[in-house]
Amino acid sequence: MNVMRISPRNGGYGVINIRRTLSAKVSRPGKSIARQGMWAIGFLSIPSVVILFFLGVPVAWGIYISLTNLALTGVDALHPSFIGLANYSHLFTSAAFWLSVKASLEYLIGSGLVGQVGLGLALALIIRRIPVGFRQFLMGLIVLSWVIPEIVTAFVWSSYLQTPGGLFDVVIGVLGFAPQSWLYKDPMTFLVIANVWRGTAFSLLVFGAAIEAIPRELIEAAKIDGADGFSLFGRITLPLIRNSIATALVLITLWTLSDFTLIYVLTTGGPGYATDVLPVFIYQNSFAYYELGYGTALSIILLLIAAGLSLIYLRLVGRDY
Repeated sequence: MNVMRISPRNGGYGVINIRRTLSAKVSRPGKSIARQGMWAIGFLSIPSVVILFFLGVPVAWGIYISLTNLALTGVDALHPSFIGLANYSHLFTSAAFWLSVKASLEYLIGSGLVGQVGLGLALALIIRRIPVGFRQFLMGLIVLSWVIPEIVTAFVWSSYLQTPGGLFDVVIGVLGFAPQSWLYKDPMTFLVIANVWRGTAFSLLVFGAAIEAIPRELIEAAKIDGADGFSLFGRITLPLIRNSIATALVLITLWTLSDFTLIYVLTTGGPGYATDVLPVFIYQNSFAYYELGYGTALSIILLLIAAGLSLIYLRLVGRDY
């Protein structure tokens, strides 16, 4: 480094002062970055501790409860015993548990993945081609079904599908068909339809916002190069909304796997085990059969299934996660 020399008349401190000034200018940014990093760690530690306390502690307590024979009533309610992995051994060898997992996956694939995500994406692509005035009206109708409380939606669909006298029977009667016990004949299909009707608005809003954020210049340039509708969707739209798709998949999967109210009101898990999804199965074992330890073990398995599916979605679809 070339340093300007100062004559002795200035006291001979010119070189030292310049070197100190340059050294201070070089060292300040590093100290500033380190200080900012410490502040960032401090601020992030506060919500981390809160999340750990309100999420980690209940999960840890739930894992402990799942290793006991805790009951809702009786001696085991006051003095539960530690039984290790007996609850997990019991559920993995239970045919009812696997039927419940099967019903949950059917409900998830039908109403969550194919229904809400697939239909929501299709509607988002279609609605953007509709004139603005009618588009806003249509969006309002679709969102209305989402903001209605779930318990209200459940009773609306229950009255709609009841036999005899339900609105669905009246409509098909006009068309010349005989009334049927719809929730007994094909309960899962109508549960899927009801949940798709209720929840598609969320994915529609997510995908609609993501599609609107795509720069128009990219679309116009692709059209000039001769790209058709399928090429535009596969090469431009789909890659640019991958993160939105991953977000919708994770949230809709979590909501669908934990859905209880709609199913319990419409079918109570029946007939048989046809709609006995895991949340209903957990409720029955915990509060109908009074086996809280076993029900908690089922809850931990449901948590692991939801977490595993979420990680798979983020791995396969998400790009920036």
